[in-house]
Amino acid sequence: MRPATTDTTDIMKSLIALFIATMAIVSTSYAQCEHCSAAGESSAKDSDSSHHLTSYFEIQKALANDDFKAAKKVAATFNKESESCSLAGHDCCATIRESTAAIAKAIDIKSARASFKNFSDTLIAKLESEEAASDPVYKMHCPMAFGNTGGTWLQDNEDLRNPYYGSMMLKCGMQQAVISKK
Repeated sequence: MRPATTDTTDIMKSLIALFIATMAIVSTSYAQCEHCSAAGESSAKDSDSSHHLTSYFEIQKALANDDFKAAKKVAATFNKESESCSLAGHDCCATIRESTAAIAKAIDIKSARASFKNFSDTLIAKLESEEAASDPVYKMHCPMAFGNTGGTWLQDNEDLRNPYYGSMMLKCGMQQAVISKK
């Protein structure tokens, strides 16, 4: 029989590996979507953006409600349905799919929230570069999330619901902008 400290060590190693992988994805996501916008790639169809947003909002609401199982379920479904992305061949779609896959496979709500931050950063950059939101989308920001580096996310309404803290600090944050077609 192994001592309990070995199990704890294995868990910590897994969490550290997950954190490092998530940070690697996060560090590249914004640059990848900058590539899409710099290349003038606004070929996304409204239906593709709407599909991304519908699933995104479901995950955001689940995390704000501390509903880990619902967030994982929606992310898994979204990931399966988004195999063909409107920017196929570009890293933006790959990053969105990697983020939703990570949420679907998350071992706890904290790691799901870290992956959701990556999904948020990527989708925000995509929407801002394409002005693809047919209905107003509210860009929110919590400066206290992720060790005070802050976390930004999107909502389908102005009623702030923080997905990074859930019930612990549901109203922490502020509206930064409204994204919509011009």
